[in-house]
Amino acid sequence: MARRDYKNSGGRSGDKRGGRFGVLFFGILIGLVAAAVMAWYLLPRAGDFHAVESAPVLHAPPPAAPAAKPVQPAEPAVPAPNPSNYTFYDILPGNKAPKPLPPAKEQWWLQVAALKNAADADALRAKLTLLNLNVVVQATPGNPPLHRVRVGPFRSQDAAESAREGLTLNNFEARLLKEPIAQ
Repeated sequence: MARRDYKNSGGRSGDKRGGRFGVLFFGILIGLVAAAVMAWYLLPRAGDFHAVESAPVLHAPPPAAPAAKPVQPAEPAVPAPNPSNYTFYDILPGNKAPKPLPPAKEQWWLQVAALKNAADADALRAKLTLLNLNVVVQATPGNPPLHRVRVGPFRSQDAAESAREGLTLNNFEARLLKEPIAQ
């Protein structure tokens, strides 16, 4: 029968040198190796980028005119005073006081559609709003009422034409309309 020496074992079964510190050191070592592998995998390298001949062309319309309340057909529209109605050079520091731009005598609209169904008009308004345009749906009196989907109003014909080009690029056909502003 083989004899065992139980004097030097200290009551422990097996040899556990290092114990908790060894496990802690091994865990930190595994964590550092994992972090290095992830950094190598995720960080960009010189070969990751390709030269581009030109930037892609986005078909976004130019920014629309500031938002305005829709014109009600029953009441004449009265423009509210706008405190930001100044030209760029008038608000620069200097001796001149800012002077407002003259009020517009006419406004321009782009009519995209006139629909009998209000749900279709709202769906079209949502599509045009996603193009960053100021869209108004106006119901005309009558039976059944027509729902006119319009973009605007614009202060000048040039601004309306540039917005019309943006609509054309996004496959919308718009009709240019001019309305006088009652003063």
